[in-house]
Amino acid sequence: MALSNNTFCWNGIVTTDIERTLAFFPEVLGWTEQRVEMDGETIMFAAGGEPLAHVRGPQMEGEPSWWNNYLRVEDVDAAAEATRAAGGEVLVPPTDIIPGRFATVKTPSGAVFTLFKEAKADDSDAGLGVGKLHWVDLHSKDLDADLAYLRDHLKFETQTMDMPTGPYTILDPEGKARAGVMAGQNPQAPSMWAAWIHVESVDDTLGRARNAGGKVVAEPWDVPGVGRLALLSDPAGVTFGVITPPAN
Repeated sequence: MALSNNTFCWNGIVTTDIERTLAFFPEVLGWTEQRVEMDGETIMFAAGGEPLAHVRGPQMEGEPSWWNNYLRVEDVDAAAEATRAAGGEVLVPPTDIIPGRFATVKTPSGAVFTLFKEAKADDSDAGLGVGKLHWVDLHSKDLDADLAYLRDHLKFETQTMDMPTGPYTILDPEGKARAGVMAGQNPQAPSMWAAWIHVESVDDTLGRARNAGGKVVAEPWDVPGVGRLALLSDPAGVTFGVITPPAN
């Protein structure tokens, strides 16, 4: 099966405390740690035997703990240039690594993520299920600028619906709706992409997170037709979401 472009395909966990992060995610999400040789040892997490994230420490002075969402694109160089043209910023220029080619960029409102193209296209899209990436959404400080960038420059098809928090725009890459955009709800917070991991029970997951030294950023809430959600962070401050979708 061909890989789908404009799909979030990988996760990078940047942590200022690798040992605590490596202990946290297996305890809380049931992930397993893998170590592979790739220009030096690379630490990865897997869910159900399927790798889905790598873990690294800061690579520049002052880099905080954060979750880096990787968006698969057809052409990394063209997408990086499109980012500049839309008023965004290229933080790491297009670069070749063993798995493929990447560039780390900011949307016009400042949300950081990575454009990525696999070196080999003979794989299939990552599966869904417990422990795996379920959804990614952009919490934007400039909704109009970011939506124009995603629609006009990265060529996303979109569909907007009304939600209790305001308009929510689904990014529908080739019929695979795995991401969306909304206005940021916290006026003090910068624009950011939030990754949502599928869990069997949000409440049980938060209990394990607290016991493992994590913090609850936003207590659980329910969204009809979407599921039960919560935001949390690991002991190093890596923030992400967990979701239990409706049973159907």
